[in-house]
Amino acid sequence: MPTATAQLTKATKAMLYQWQVANEHWDDPVSKRLEEKHIEPLLQAVRSAIGAMDSMGETIAKAQNECS
Repeated sequence: MPTATAQLTKATKAMLYQWQVANEHWDDPVSKRLEEKHIEPLLQAVRSAIGAMDSMGETIAKAQNECS
């Protein structure tokens, strides 16, 4: 799980960086709407996914310890 979590975190940071670069040149009501409608919900979903992945990793590690 740590690798998948790291990959998701890295990809999210890269996407946010590119979004910030785009916003330097594109800052109007359409870009604001795109951010509110798509970027912000995506970030919330990513945070939830990372939390679930961390929890799943802990559960798997615990199960492995109990089975060995």
